[in-house]
Amino acid sequence: MLSLDDKSKYKAAWEQTIDTLGVPCTFMSKTSGTVNCVAGFKTTRDEEIVNAYGIGSKVITIRAMDVPEVTKLDRCEIGPERYTFDAVMPVHLNDQLIGWRCVVKGR
Repeated sequence: MLSLDDKSKYKAAWEQTIDTLGVPCTFMSKTSGTVNCVAGFKTTRDEEIVNAYGIGSKVITIRAMDVPEVTKLDRCEIGPERYTFDAVMPVHLNDQLIGWRCVVKGR
């Protein structure tokens, strides 16, 4: 396990990467309400995700500090498009929840 100092350093770097490379996003959920945040957004080529969710599937990464709980069928708007999450996986740094990786089906 990482030391507390290292854990803080890597968590800050991960959050800064999303801030720097991410896109403005409006997250919508029945439990968390509507939250404006910055999200990581990419079309994936990960073979496992493509096989499960189709070509053109998207991976949207949301920081836990912005949205403490994300569930399947929550939504987000990125630009003019609205996405509904088909799968949600927590992102951990050792024992600490730092974000959510959400998958949207392709074709």
